[in-house]
This record gives sequence, structure tokens and C-alpha cells, in this order.
Amino acid sequence: MSFFKINQNFYKNIFSSHFVNYQTRYFQSSNFILRNSKLKLSFSRNFTNVKNIKIEHKAKTAILKGFKISEKKLFKVPIQKKFINISKKLKNLEFSSHILSITSMLKNILIVIQNNWSNILGLGILMDLLFAFIINGISEYRVYWILKNGTQPNAKIPKDKFVSRSQISEIFMKIFQPKVYNSFYHVICGEYGTGKTTSIKMEATNIGKGVIYVDIPTDLDNLGKAFGKAINLLFFEDISFTIKLMRKIFSGMGMVNHETAISLYQWKRVMELFQNASEIYKKNYNKLPVIIYDNINRLLKKPEIFDIIQNNAKDNADNETYIAIFVCEGSISERMKSYPAWKSVNKPIIEIGDFNENESMEYLINKRKINFIEAKKLYNLVGGRIIELKIVADNFIAGQPFEVIKQQVLTEVKKKFDSAKLLQNQSNHETGKRLIKVLQNCKEIDIYEFKKFFNNEKSNEILEANIFTYHPSRHTVTFQSQSIEYFICENADIFIK
Repeated sequence: MSFFKINQNFYKNIFSSHFVNYQTRYFQSSNFILRNSKLKLSFSRNFTNVKNIKIEHKAKTAILKGFKISEKKLFKVPIQKKFINISKKLKNLEFSSHILSITSMLKNILIVIQNNWSNILGLGILMDLLFAFIINGISEYRVYWILKNGTQPNAKIPKDKFVSRSQISEIFMKIFQPKVYNSFYHVICGEYGTGKTTSIKMEATNIGKGVIYVDIPTDLDNLGKAFGKAINLLFFEDISFTIKLMRKIFSGMGMVNHETAISLYQWKRVMELFQNASEIYKKNYNKLPVIIYDNINRLLKKPEIFDIIQNNAKDNADNETYIAIFVCEGSISERMKSYPAWKSVNKPIIEIGDFNENESMEYLINKRKINFIEAKKLYNLVGGRIIELKIVADNFIAGQPFEVIKQQVLTEVKKKFDSAKLLQNQSNHETGKRLIKVLQNCKEIDIYEFKKFFNNEKSNEILEANIFTYHPSRHTVTFQSQSIEYFICENADIFIK
């Protein structure tokens, strides 16, 4: 090859590479352009370096391939977007068609209901009544199993705060587990706040088997439900929506007495079921079951019901079917004592009084973590009335000084003296002053001696003021609580001198 041809080929290669280099620079990053400029400089230094030419050729090829790939990607992006939009539209169409199908189906159902509403309504009522009847039957069958395990009422007090009273526990253990040959029912009474309900619930739960606890409600229209709840009974008329609707309609029409009638009907059904279950229980365990009526004094508003329950208690004790226990707040009503069924009450009746000093100090020191000196001061202020002990303990733990607590207690006591008209210059002050002096010396007097200070009507008013209290187990009268005595001592110049 001649020198001219070699020279021509060389210039051709150089020119073409130079052209491609500038053509592709628009598609390159700044870093790559810098690298490429370095190649160009090295190439210009030595035009005879073939190895550098090969490297540059490879670089050009790679750049062209990269450009083709980026072009493909640029074409792919709009295609993918179109595909996504199409799929979204298809999904929207599917969803809308699904909605349309559901709508048409609902329309068809409504048309069927509209054309056959009377048949559907009748079938619905029938199914509702049938379902309620089945559930009611099942719950009636379960009454015996509830009696077998007992209701185990919740005492609503943590066990670590409960102070056991050994003497009371022994009494409850005996009467809650009566022998077969037992023909008496029992009466338990006690002032408000003495802890009788808590003690009864605790012992009933501990014994469990054969003990049913019923809390008489304040609203006696719920009496049947309260009895049903005690034995876990679901009533037909409370399950059925049809019957519920009818009851609401009757209530709206002003027919109030129908609810009372339903409640009485439910109560009678419960008593029949309980009596039947009691006979089975006695046969299987050779023991008599027990039913506890707490707050029985609430039934005095419905004397006819009270009389029926008292008669049932006597009859079932005589027949040795079950033993009833009446729990009343305060003194026993004259109606209960004057009724013929009172003869079957086990006497003396059981009275729950205040905590003694040891029990009170155990509560304050061990259960409430109050030091001995402060606990003693609190006990001297309110005595063993557990509800008052709890209040003063709560206030003391909350940070109130003893003097503030003392003033609060004495203010409440003064209100009681005011309601009984025993304060200075009030109508009963002089008579009350003589009675207070007698009680300070004797601690308690016979109820008939108490009535000598006031006539019968006034004596009942004085007792209702909760300054003095009657103890039916001993037929005596004492001061109602330690706080009453504390108030008298603080005002000795008015009541003693």
C-alpha cells in the first residue's frame, strides 16, 4: 500500500470518529462527556495509537446501545400508562355492573315483600314466637342446675378489703345450710351501713350450692325480672320482639298497669319453678335449698305481695321444701310481726350490728394502712359503723386533716338532731335531754321505757331520725352510732349539764 492510501484511510477514520463523537454528546451525561474529552485528548496526542482507536470504538458502540435502550424505555412508559388506565376503566365497569346487579336484586326482593307482606309478616311473627318459646323452655330446664350451683352473688368489695366476722360467719353457715327437718324461716335485720349485705353475699358465695340470692328492686315493676335474674331465667315475653312491641304500644296508650301485671305473673312463674326445682334438689342431696330476700322492706309498698311471700315462706318451711331468709334494713315492720306467718320465724331473729373495736382497728390498720394513733382517733369518732369507717378512712388517706374530718361528721350529726327537734330551744329538747342522760348511764333501755319519754307517734319519729335505734333481737333502744355519742360529748353543756 502506498503512503498516500495509508494517509487517506487514517484521515477518514479520524474524521468519522470525530463526527460520531460530537453527534452522541447530546445524549450523554456531563461525567461521560468529561471522560470522552479525555479520550479525545489522548487520541490527539498520538495519532498512530491503534489500541486507543479500538477503545474509542467500543465506547461509541456502548453509547449507541444505551441510546437505543433509553428510546425503548421512553416508548414503554406511555404504553404502560395507557394499559393501567384501561384496566382501571374495566374495574370501574365491573364494580358498577356489580352494583347494578345488587340494586336489581334488592328491587326484586322488595317487590316480592310488597306482594306478599302479610304472609311474610305472619311467618316472621310465628318464627319470633317459636324462637322465644324454645329459649324460654331451655332456661326453665336450667333452673335446677342454677339451684345446684347457687347464684354466688358478687359482694362488690375486694377480698383484701373485707374483714371477716367469725361470729356472724358461723351463724350464716348454719342457716344457709339447713337440715332437712327444719320448719322455720329466718329474719336478718340491721341498720344501714353495718355491712349485713356484704357479709351475706360473701357467705352465700362461699357456700354456693343450694343458695339463691334475690335483691328486691326499688321499682317493683321489675320484681319478676329480679327473681328471674336470680335463677338465670329468660322470660318468653322479654325474648319475643313481637311481645315487646305490643308492650310498648300498650305503654304508649297509657296502660301502665299491664307492666305491673306482667311483673307479678313473672314472679309467680319463678316461684313455681323454684319450688319444683327445690323438691328435686332435696331428693338428690337430702338438703333444703335456701332463698334469700334482701331489702325485703321495699315490698311494704306492695303489702299484698309481701303477704304472699311471707305465706310462701311459712308454707314451704312447714312442708320442708325450701327455707326463706328475709333481710331487712332497720327495724322489722309491725306488719310483718302482726301477720300470722310470723309464728314460723326462727327466734330470736338475727341482728347485724356494728364492728367491735378489734374488727374496726383491723380494718383501719391492716386493710387501709392507717397508723395506730390516727386509726384510734377515727374509731373514737365514728365507732364500728363500717360505712362511716370507710368514709373517714377515704378522706384521711386523701390527705384531709383529722379536725376537718371531725367537723364534717359532727355537721351531719347536728342535722339529725335538728330533724328530731332535739337541739336547744326546740320542742323535744328537754325530753330528749332526760333520755340522753339515762342512756349515758345505762347504754340501752327497754323499748317500752323508751316510749314513756314520748308518745307512740313521736317515738317513731324520733327513731326515724337515726339518733336512737331499736334492736328487735333484744327489744331495746341505744344510741344509733358512736358519732352520736361524740356529738353529745362535744356539746355537753347543751345535753348533759
